[in-house]
Amino acid sequence: MSGRVLYVSDDTSAHRSFRTAFASAQRDWEVNLARGGADALRKLDGPGFDALVTDAHLAGTGCAELLVEARRRHPPTARIVLADVSRPGELVRLVALAHRVLPTPCDPAELYGAIQRGFSLRQLLGNQALVSVVGRLASVPALSAHYTRIADELMMPEYSLATVGELVAQDLGIAARLLQIANSALVGLRKPATTPNQAVRILGADLTRTLVLAADLFTRYNPSSLRPFSIEALWEHSQKVAELAGAIAVAERADERVVREASLAGLFHDIGKLTLASQLAGPYKDVLTMMRVEGASAADAERRVLGTTHAEVGAYLLGLWGLPDALVEAVAWHHNPGTCPGTAFTALTAVHAADTLVRSSEGAKPDAEYLARLGLSGRWEEWGFLRDQPRQID
Repeated sequence: MSGRVLYVSDDTSAHRSFRTAFASAQRDWEVNLARGGADALRKLDGPGFDALVTDAHLAGTGCAELLVEARRRHPPTARIVLADVSRPGELVRLVALAHRVLPTPCDPAELYGAIQRGFSLRQLLGNQALVSVVGRLASVPALSAHYTRIADELMMPEYSLATVGELVAQDLGIAARLLQIANSALVGLRKPATTPNQAVRILGADLTRTLVLAADLFTRYNPSSLRPFSIEALWEHSQKVAELAGAIAVAERADERVVREASLAGLFHDIGKLTLASQLAGPYKDVLTMMRVEGASAADAERRVLGTTHAEVGAYLLGLWGLPDALVEAVAWHHNPGTCPGTAFTALTAVHAADTLVRSSEGAKPDAEYLARLGLSGRWEEWGFLRDQPRQID
């Protein structure tokens, strides 16, 4: 099955370069070109595209207007912006509208990888209606209390970035979004951030303040608005899994990169639940009812009601945002790691083990065949001891 990509630029020489970059992939991708935003809007009246790649600066119909219309007309389309990183102030609004912001000029291999990744993740999700739900997501749910505390700290004359980072790490939606932005062209693709604290340090107080207060990146929810879904319970569980996943990675003498990936993936492994509960409140109440009445697991109930699970939804969202492959992999397969190829200890291993141990009182069981394949069957008991000695996330 081939995909369709629309590239938008005022520069015809850029069109030639884009077509050349995709020449070797012409069997897999149908390349369409638009001269400026107005031409792109006309093309959006036709069949949808799997990916939209646009320059940040377009004459006439601007990039922001184009992205808004693309989201409205064809929400499954992956929206990628190519931007001049020396002008970050102009990009703040685009960050809220695009899935990825990449630097221009962009390495063709990196751009192709970003486009192909979004397409592949859609196949993983396997549910066109939910692809549209995620694609239409305009802002990330954030707890009102956490948002207010972050905003108040940023407005103080003697603000503390360390305090802001700690507060950001206490809200899944805000942490995920700021990590996405810290790893985007908005900050020039510096060394990737792997924790919420690092994201805040990389962005700095001014840009963090602008994003939190002015960019419409977050929808503030009161906990009662999503009942019976509990954001507080989701956060508590995610924090426990993050701390235990990091501790397990340390116990297995994984390198620091894997330890950080394990902690971060643990924090975000259930972010798909937040997405589903906030965007599909009615159907997700049916999921919660099935869990309560029938004793079904969240994943089983979600698959029966929605046709997919929070694991696939979360992986699709984080993958669209360009977060690291190891993180996306751990989120996607944390319930069934045996279906993911590989024989090495990774963030996926740590998150699967940590999530299962934290949910052991609910009857959760580890994937014994997967652990045996990795030669880790004998480590389960020691990991269980770590449950009461969690490692704090940086």
